[in-house]
Amino acid sequence: MKWCIIINGAPFLTEFLGKLSSTFLEQGDECVLVYTSKLAEYGEARYFSSKAHSFSEVDWFLAHYDASRKDYGDLTWRELYPDVDRAGDWPWGYEESARHLAQNYQFFDEFLRREKPDAILFEPPSGSAAQPASFLAATYGIPYLGLIDSRIAGHLDVFDSGFDNVLYRQTFEALKKESISAEEKEFARHFIQEFLSHKRLPSYYGVGKIRFGPLEYVAHYIERVREVGGPLWRYFRERTKFKGVDFESESRLAVAFGAPFALARRQARIATQKSLYEAGDLQDEYYLFPLHLQPESSTSVQAMQYADQVSTIRNIAFSITFPSMLYVKEHPYAVGTKPDSFYREIKSIPNVKLIAPQENIQELIRNSQGVITLAGTAGMEAVLAGKPAYVLGNVFYTYHPFCRTPKNIDELRELILADRRNKIPQENLEEHNLKFVVSYLRNTIPGITTEAMAENDTNDYGQIAHELRRMAQSRRQRA
Repeated sequence: MKWCIIINGAPFLTEFLGKLSSTFLEQGDECVLVYTSKLAEYGEARYFSSKAHSFSEVDWFLAHYDASRKDYGDLTWRELYPDVDRAGDWPWGYEESARHLAQNYQFFDEFLRREKPDAILFEPPSGSAAQPASFLAATYGIPYLGLIDSRIAGHLDVFDSGFDNVLYRQTFEALKKESISAEEKEFARHFIQEFLSHKRLPSYYGVGKIRFGPLEYVAHYIERVREVGGPLWRYFRERTKFKGVDFESESRLAVAFGAPFALARRQARIATQKSLYEAGDLQDEYYLFPLHLQPESSTSVQAMQYADQVSTIRNIAFSITFPSMLYVKEHPYAVGTKPDSFYREIKSIPNVKLIAPQENIQELIRNSQGVITLAGTAGMEAVLAGKPAYVLGNVFYTYHPFCRTPKNIDELRELILADRRNKIPQENLEEHNLKFVVSYLRNTIPGITTEAMAENDTNDYGQIAHELRRMAQSRRQRA
């Protein structure tokens, strides 16, 4: 097979893809690497074999970008939104922004037509390079495999449609109880028990998250400078050649220079915002809305129309059944990332209570009327616990029978009212959960992306490569 591997310098994933690409080459496959920025090229090439063919998007932009081209199919501005969301204050106007999106579209249009890879391998599309790549891959019938650590610890999800995999639902609907093995039943029982008790969390939890102590902030920054300082300095010295077309490197450079100030601001907020939170009262009647980390793909890609979380919370709060409250719980890793005004707007809504991040989310879910989420893992936890989950974004677990997928806030209100009138039948919960976990498990691959950094890497790259090859071939046949 001929693999196209996209490289943008994403932490942890790049090392994994480097080892995986070497395995592909050893097994007789061909690999072509696409570096989406000069920083990615300078910093990540060391992880990849020289036997792989490399392409620089930035070099292509300088040599081939056609500003007069107007044919962009059904491409929309939505593909740019994740970059705008991550940047905070987007520094470019219409002309520069249009060029940024057009460059990526033109590159992947020519690249896919010329190179004709059998599959594209990267994380789920969540930026202005990967999203046009995914969009054009579908146009040309090329499978795009979005690789990410699974909610099942020690496993990998391989998404084929944004942040979903059509086989999860198909397997669930076709699965018969008698076809489930004793080993699968035991796995499902242990998984549900450990997942709901948080005894074993998904592999990605806690990875790369900054700790909150002042000394840890300093240590974290020094460590990051050691990791990326060389490529950043090289780009800074050469940026006059590239800054007009390399939007990704420009954004990362701005983040790097602003990081000490952002860390200091966050530390100050952590110290002062504790008084804004409240404790939950399990005697209350409430629905739970867990706040999302932001920016991240769950808001900027999976639920873009709800990315303004304050407005979304206000709309939800005035749509739930009277006299219920809406509990809004901050994410533990998001402490200090939002201004006071964000929380004060939420607290000004009369039926909303802002819950402290350290509150026990298992208890909050268990005692709630249901969980309302954009695309968070709390929705999956809710359905496994027998509570309805109302999911506003695009996420894989919505095939569970206790999951609701309203198309808008009005439909959310109607679904909540229907569930209150009819109640959620609990007698089939164990069977639903068993089928859900087994159908999920059967379509994942054993492996962990972050293991690639470990001294004793436990990943079986030969098996992972074999499974990815099988999935890619199956998707080409389905297409």
